[in-house]
Amino acid sequence: MPDFQKRISRTRIASPRRRGAAIIEFAIVLPVLVTIVLGCVDFGRFAYTEIDVTNAARVGAEFASLHPYTTNTLTQWRTNIHTLVENELKNVYNYNTNLLTLPNPVVTTDADGQRRVQVQVTYPFSTLVSWPFIPSQVNIQRTTQMRIIR
Repeated sequence: MPDFQKRISRTRIASPRRRGAAIIEFAIVLPVLVTIVLGCVDFGRFAYTEIDVTNAARVGAEFASLHPYTTNTLTQWRTNIHTLVENELKNVYNYNTNLLTLPNPVVTTDADGQRRVQVQVTYPFSTLVSWPFIPSQVNIQRTTQMRIIR
């Protein structure tokens, strides 16, 4: 075997001391990488849940503003809003209907006679990891108000 091939084959094989150093470096860096990945996962889940809660409040208020009610249909109107909000939140990880807080929509009339409906949605978010200095459970609350147009 020519001399240059011997040099190449010797440089490709890491010495046992170098392999041990690589394992130690990996062991030092691994917890940091895992912490960063878990932090990104929790932040992504939080953002996703917050967007879903916002959309649920919007969908409920949109339905309420487009569908008029009477005293006879008020209960069904509230039930329809509640069902739409629940359907919008079903994509949330580990969704539990019992944790959803949805008070009855509030209908107000402005001084100029415009009627508005307000829908408030509250849903708790729990982190996967108990982070220091960050609460492990936060209530995400969104309120949407729309003008009744019909």
